[in-house]
Amino acid sequence: MKRKWTLFAYPVMDIKAAEAMLNRRAGAGWRLEKLRLNLLACFVPAREPVSYSLDWYDPAREDGADYRRLLADAGWYQAAQTGYWNIYEAPAGTPPIQTDGALEYRRFRKKSLRRMVLGWGICGICMLLLALLSLLPVQPAWQYWLDFLTGYNTAALAFVCLPLLLAGGLLWSGRLGLRLVQWRRAAAAGLPFPTPGAGSALAARLLVVLGCLLIPLFLLALLLDINAGAYSRAWMVGLILGAVLYGLLKQAPEYRRARRGNWIMAGGAAVLLAVSLLPLSPLTARLQVAPPLAGQPLLPAAQATLRENSATFLAAHTEWTEWWSPEGADYTLELDGQGWVLPWDWLADGVQLALTGDAMEPLPGYDGAWTDGDGYVLRRGNTILWVKGGPPADQWLGRLLLRLEG
Repeated sequence: MKRKWTLFAYPVMDIKAAEAMLNRRAGAGWRLEKLRLNLLACFVPAREPVSYSLDWYDPAREDGADYRRLLADAGWYQAAQTGYWNIYEAPAGTPPIQTDGALEYRRFRKKSLRRMVLGWGICGICMLLLALLSLLPVQPAWQYWLDFLTGYNTAALAFVCLPLLLAGGLLWSGRLGLRLVQWRRAAAAGLPFPTPGAGSALAARLLVVLGCLLIPLFLLALLLDINAGAYSRAWMVGLILGAVLYGLLKQAPEYRRARRGNWIMAGGAAVLLAVSLLPLSPLTARLQVAPPLAGQPLLPAAQATLRENSATFLAAHTEWTEWWSPEGADYTLELDGQGWVLPWDWLADGVQLALTGDAMEPLPGYDGAWTDGDGYVLRRGNTILWVKGGPPADQWLGRLLLRLEG
């Protein structure tokens, strides 16, 4: 059968643009067969002329049986479903589902807008909590945020994509704000919602597709984190149990889509749990930045070393403690240190400045070394070490700097 594919990546506020596109295809003799990932619409030749109408719904709960029966009595049957819309089909000439702009605006506010605001609020609270945690006196704020870049591939990817994410968020919010103003005016005047222009709607769809291209990257970053043990297996088991409990408690037909979404989430959690148990470290290590000194001790005379490494595709961090005994002594001394491999000069400059501050001075005879008499900051390229204690510098510092250069 002959088919035609159309990009269907409409953002939620472009409901009227999506409806207009579907009716243009219907007017040309096509009917919607299916949607693929809410990105592509597949059309087949229509045996009889049809028309389409889009209606809001709550993603957590299907419309009730009475409302669906009312639409069916009017000739409208559900053809597809997206994140916030039901797509209905009826024979051409059937009166549209909504002609009252005020009623449609109230339905959008009830079914969708409140849920969006709730999602934004939760994200805002999470970011505020992270910001407050970074102010705790456990460690400097800059070190707290570096721990995210070096400990979580998902956080590192979000940081790299931050300009794109911020720009996309501003454009999305601005477009929604514009639509809200237009819809409120139309509702006050008793008019239907206005339809966005074809060029504007196409630009919005392309931006949505661009955002969707980031999803596989974030999934890969999440898999790397799961395999590295960055996330506890307990929350994966909790997601699975929560989905099972939700499915048992919410058996009513209006929760059908929510149940399906929970089962998909549970399936994803089960896959992540399985990945966390696989011995993939030799493979995933190739995608990570190597920590400073590649596991070698700092001091040539170190008798014992305790080292903890964390790394992402963007940066790496190491923290270690070494013990050694001065020659002829019957006691042990301790050296503590941290090291970072950073992706950009400006970030390395900031970390160096935070570590050296006003207390440290350049160490005579050594390039890229600072000291305050008790510790050292060493830098080669974008690799930085911060060492507390240790034997005299001439016993180990020169060899260490050569190793960093290598």
